[in-house]
Amino acid sequence: MSPISPASSRFNATDRMRPALVALLTALIGLLLTAYIVNSQASAVSARERAAIAAEAGQIRARLESEINSAAHLSLGLVSYIAANPDFSRDAFTRVAERMLSYGRHVRNISVAPDNVVRYVYPLAGNEAAIDLEYARVPEQRASVERMIATRRFVLAGPLNLVQGGIGLINRFPVFLPARDGTPERYWGLVSVVLRFDSLLSASGLTSRADGIRYAIRGRDGLGAEGAVIYGDERLFEANPVTLDVVLPDQARWQLAAIPTRGWRSPYQDPQVLGLALAGGALSLAVAALLYLRQQHLQRLQARDRELSLAASVIESLNEAIMVTDADDRVVTVNPAFCALTGVSARDVIGRAAAVVTGCPYSEETRDSFLQRVAAEGLWHGEVEDHRVDGERYPKSLSIYPVRAATDRVSHYVHSFADISERKEAERQIHHLAHHDMLTGLPNRFSLQQRMEQAMSHARRHGTLLAALMIDMDHFKDINDTLGHHVGDALLVEVGKRLHRCVRQSDVVARLGGDEFVVLVTDMVTTLTAAAVAEKIVTALSAPYAIDAYQLHSTPSVGIGVFPTDGETVDDLLRNVDSAMYHAKAAGRNNYQFFDRSMSANASERLALQTSLHQAIAQQQFVLHYQPQIETGSGRLVGVEVLVRWQHPERGLVPPNKFIPIAEESDLIIRLGEWILQEACRQLSLWHAGGLELRVAVNLSARQLRSKNLLRQVKDVVLKHNLQPGQLELEITESVAMEDADNTLRMLAQLRELGVELAIDDFGTGYSSLSHLKLMPLHRLKIDRSFVKDIETDPDDAAICAATISLAHNLGLSVVAEGVETEAQFAFLGNLGCECAQGFLFSKPLPAAELEAWIRARGQMPQSSPPVMPGNSTSV
Repeated sequence: MSPISPASSRFNATDRMRPALVALLTALIGLLLTAYIVNSQASAVSARERAAIAAEAGQIRARLESEINSAAHLSLGLVSYIAANPDFSRDAFTRVAERMLSYGRHVRNISVAPDNVVRYVYPLAGNEAAIDLEYARVPEQRASVERMIATRRFVLAGPLNLVQGGIGLINRFPVFLPARDGTPERYWGLVSVVLRFDSLLSASGLTSRADGIRYAIRGRDGLGAEGAVIYGDERLFEANPVTLDVVLPDQARWQLAAIPTRGWRSPYQDPQVLGLALAGGALSLAVAALLYLRQQHLQRLQARDRELSLAASVIESLNEAIMVTDADDRVVTVNPAFCALTGVSARDVIGRAAAVVTGCPYSEETRDSFLQRVAAEGLWHGEVEDHRVDGERYPKSLSIYPVRAATDRVSHYVHSFADISERKEAERQIHHLAHHDMLTGLPNRFSLQQRMEQAMSHARRHGTLLAALMIDMDHFKDINDTLGHHVGDALLVEVGKRLHRCVRQSDVVARLGGDEFVVLVTDMVTTLTAAAVAEKIVTALSAPYAIDAYQLHSTPSVGIGVFPTDGETVDDLLRNVDSAMYHAKAAGRNNYQFFDRSMSANASERLALQTSLHQAIAQQQFVLHYQPQIETGSGRLVGVEVLVRWQHPERGLVPPNKFIPIAEESDLIIRLGEWILQEACRQLSLWHAGGLELRVAVNLSARQLRSKNLLRQVKDVVLKHNLQPGQLELEITESVAMEDADNTLRMLAQLRELGVELAIDDFGTGYSSLSHLKLMPLHRLKIDRSFVKDIETDPDDAAICAATISLAHNLGLSVVAEGVETEAQFAFLGNLGCECAQGFLFSKPLPAAELEAWIRARGQMPQSSPPVMPGNSTSV
């Protein structure tokens, strides 16, 4: 950028014309505004004049309505009298009419016309010509009479010329005789009340007013604007009058029109309107002249500013965009970095307002106050959004500082800025990572905390409920350990997607970590909403997962807590929901449970047990018990099943159903299972050394079966204790065998090659696939105790046992029946071909020393049996 050339300091033709153009435009705008104000004031003057006329005309209308309506209402009495006394006499009519006439000051006469022929008139004097008048023969009145009969209502006729002379307004009322004595209702005739029209006009004030207003009325026969003119000049209705409707009885109307006697005055002759026009014009010209002078002054200042020499070489070398503006914030010069960043050339921006050229922290309206503050403080720095010439928007870091002349007056402003898009994107990513789970993209624990606090505040304000659902994927660790973390990660991503499909857009799905997710269901009225969502989640997450080449199965355990009943803080609610989730696992997994207060105590006990479990193995707090297995044919002891017991130093005997589920949820079950296998095989080797030949059956958990170290552990223990084929049996449950069946088949085959016998435990309680079952390298099936206990009385249980034994034999397997408690059960199973049985009929599970005593009592214990090793004789 080079210093401004002398040519650039001279005004071009547009600049020279600018003061005149600004002044002309200002004058034009001022005159247009003045014209608008003058027209508005003129309209107001006209409106006031019309309002005054309307007020005066309203009084006339009110008097007309009052006088006519009061006369009409008097006539109803005569109508009622005739309807009740159709055979009245002339004297009776005269008395009634005379009384009516005394009350109606505008009534000229009253007549009755049976069958539409006038028979009686009062007063008769002056009205003799009306006697025997047939309305049907009078064209002027026939139409109104026919209308009266057709509508059965009052009809106003006139004003019209009367046959007895003069102008009258006639109110006609039809008379119908009511039905009586079997005679139907019939038309009798009519009553006519003739009002003096000139008297009515006089009473209303129309003929005696001297207020400078002319009136006219139209609406003959009560037809309103459609009727003929009955008073005044009909041309008055074409002179833009004020019109008012005069409402008469039974929907009859007249239209009253009024204008000033001298006609409507032009509003522009009003002194106030004239004054506004003169003042507005003068002010517009004065402002235009001042702006002309101001523009000339500004041009002189701009000429001096353009002559300033800038340090162009320094500005051009900067990587930051530089824009220099004058004291009025118009661009004087820019550097190449500005052009590169914005895509705008220097010639396109010089002379233009800075806020138009680039993004600024002020608008055209606030520009002056902002620049004054910058001049006073010496610097402004901040971030604003801008856009390039192609429309692309970007954030920039902007600094604005003033440049002062020798007189200490601000002569220029320097705008220095740089694109910070990359920094902003990095900040956005950091913020996203801080609030979202990297794997699934769901909100993380930190974000969940904030969203739960917001949702709780919303629920408090609106009186709604908030549900938190904690979801833990059952046996996920087995999938992770067996197939690798990449498969487990893909499954978790799919779980997140399925959860999103189960909830509304306003609900929240978050991942706490591992295989734990939380769903927030907001704006609930009833807990049934949470139960419905939980049902959808259990159904959706229980469906198979196609991950890579695997068809995986994992089910959810869901705990539910409701705000505010189950916790008024985030920590309390999550802690209680966690307890409910563990309760769901304890209830068999693949279900949901609502929190109740008893779970909190259970959770505390569970945590204490989990802590103690870590020490129990190292401190040898576990002992093994053995339950005998008896051959049905000979009654001989052929094996024992190993069952673990925990003798807690403070709690005493802890039942297996209390600690086994806790151990199965972590790696503790693998450590405990390894110890059980080692200890059982050690005891077996002692019995074999003493000449006691039997088989030991050890249970394997799902985690053990999927452990990569299981095969090595079994091989080491077989070699260590010199076990022969058939002496060690490993049992797995039916449901464990069906999980990941292909890998289970491979593992069982490798175990069988080591000489280990294999059994399916609790057969019949799971969902076996017979096609997989026949492929498994098994030796025996164990019938669950639930089918044995009622075998003597329940035909279904007997049939199931018989079918199971037959199936096993067809597959080349032997059968062991669990839970045998009576001789009859034992005999029945023997007759079915069951090879072996165990249960309380023979013995409960016993420590090793007590088992040896039991065997000795049966006469099967060799005399040279070695003593039991310490640690295995504890009775639980």
